[in-house]
Amino acid sequence: MVLIGLGAWALWPWEEPAVAVPDRVCGDALPGDPVRDLLPEHGKGFEEYLFGSSSATSVSTTWKCTLSAGGQSVHLEKYLILSTDDYSSQDIARDAAKAGNTPLSWGTEKGFIEGNAVSLFVGCTSSKGSPVLLVTRTAVSGGDAELKDRAAQEEVTALAADIARFMAARMDYCEPHELPDDAPTIG
Repeated sequence: MVLIGLGAWALWPWEEPAVAVPDRVCGDALPGDPVRDLLPEHGKGFEEYLFGSSSATSVSTTWKCTLSAGGQSVHLEKYLILSTDDYSSQDIARDAAKAGNTPLSWGTEKGFIEGNAVSLFVGCTSSKGSPVLLVTRTAVSGGDAELKDRAAQEEVTALAADIARFMAARMDYCEPHELPDDAPTIG
């Protein structure tokens, strides 16, 4: 009887719990829907790690947010490059053209896909009139997370655009910068 019970238990179709991504993530800074699409539907529960202010607008702090569930993670990051001498549009074009990378264009802004990450670069002007480069990086890792197919690239690129729009509209060091409503063009 015990063996029958153990056999039935071993063959029982256990389903992992559903992953519940909140409606707002990263300290309520961003909508959860795009992240929900990048994480598995079932598995280990949702976790959020936020480094930096939840307002994400401070120039003095690099902002990072990692969202994990079901053995996969979405990593979001923003920082500023305060001098275009440090990283220019020529540097972006060079890195976008490297073997294995895929260039992105987004109105006048540029970026690229490198491995499992999307980097977008948004030019803005500081309150003192000098050029500043807002950099957002969106990456996926773990489990089935890959940016090999076009659909996955489009999902992560669209999320990267959402983050860049959010940051550009709220940066305390840059004049407001309007970005396209659509996602960057891949290729």
